[in-house]
Amino acid sequence: MKVRVSNIQRFCLHDGPGIRTVVFLKGCNLRCPWCANPENIDYDFTEYYDEKTNEKRIIGYDIEALDLYDEIIKDKDYFRLNDGGITFSGGEPLLQIKKLEPLLKKLKDNDINIAIETNLQVSTELVEIALKYVSEFIIDIKVLDKKNNHDILLGDIDLYFKNVSLVSNKKPVVFRIPLSNEYTLTLENQNLIIDFLKNNPCEMVQIFKIHNLASSKYRAIGKEIMEFSHVDDEKVLNFYEKIKNIGVNVQIIKF
Repeated sequence: MKVRVSNIQRFCLHDGPGIRTVVFLKGCNLRCPWCANPENIDYDFTEYYDEKTNEKRIIGYDIEALDLYDEIIKDKDYFRLNDGGITFSGGEPLLQIKKLEPLLKKLKDNDINIAIETNLQVSTELVEIALKYVSEFIIDIKVLDKKNNHDILLGDIDLYFKNVSLVSNKKPVVFRIPLSNEYTLTLENQNLIIDFLKNNPCEMVQIFKIHNLASSKYRAIGKEIMEFSHVDDEKVLNFYEKIKNIGVNVQIIKF
């Protein structure tokens, strides 16, 4: 069964334990205004304009799941040196989990650590498939208010809470929070996040500022990028302390 991939990125350090090879999959069910990978939002192939070569190119290709294994297993020696592995990202990788299952089974049978970066606002059936194979879940915490989550992200917060409860009772979880003054760092959302973390165990929380590194991607695919106000370091540290003060392991990461 073929999966739709946009990119394979090697020697990554912020996408799970150790050195990771990250497979980026096409297609996402949310529409986060700050998305850093806009080329992966649509499942369809994405046309973009290469400013360096003045040529139009296509982002995305289809590959048999087990052929993808042959490509990513080239890095296995690095994985074994420092307990690294494979991370599936996107887009939303769980949307293609049924197609990925033969690959996940083979990776697990060969003792390759598997991580997945997910918004977790997908069918619980898809989450249950992932639970059979995935070693660690890296789960976004974004907008936790039900109305805003739906209106801004097009998400389902009740489904998210249900899936988080299911996953956190069975697998190691890292929560990852993008920091935006306009959305995730509102006082109301900060309070919702703190309450959420008190009730959902995790290995670590990682927080990071929303950045503008994807602006060239938006230009290349003909989409507008939303402008966000600068998140100052003091605000990041204040939020860091709020999380730390409830006894949660928290880390500030920079991309």
